[in-house]
Amino acid sequence: MKSKAKVRGIVTCGLFAALIFIATYMFHIPTVNGGYIHVGDAFIYLAASLMPTPFAAVCSALGGAMSDILSPGGAAWAIPTIIIKPVLTLFFTSKYNKIICKRNIAAVFLAGVIGVIGYGIAYDIMFGSLWGALLEMSVDVLQPIASGILFLVAGAAFDKSKIKNRFDFTFKK
Repeated sequence: MKSKAKVRGIVTCGLFAALIFIATYMFHIPTVNGGYIHVGDAFIYLAASLMPTPFAAVCSALGGAMSDILSPGGAAWAIPTIIIKPVLTLFFTSKYNKIICKRNIAAVFLAGVIGVIGYGIAYDIMFGSLWGALLEMSVDVLQPIASGILFLVAGAAFDKSKIKNRFDFTFKK
């Protein structure tokens, strides 16, 4: 990777990590078992649709983990977040000319399911309660729905403004 592209990638990654943190930490709704529902995943999906996967994975882990660490009682969730959030980026592609494409629409659903199941498994491991995990998962399903809708709306708006043509997010060698 050329030096200029590397710097651009690192800066873009930092900006997305900050956006993910803000959307997760500042705009969340607490749930029954100490967790919370947020729209930070929408920015993870956008990052994964604009940047190569390694960059998107890093910024999703950093932004999500920062939110967990700074949330009251949320620090225990930082490790599962560092594992789960990067996995969500694997389903998206940044290789198309548009953010909203068939693959990224399908990725919203896959990432939502994996995220809910991943945090359900983490809950069961951390608290030893499958029933508690299932209860939490029944509420957590709202998060990917809200994040998916926000991603689709924002992605369509960005596609209309042709953001992928204005900024070179390809980071080619």
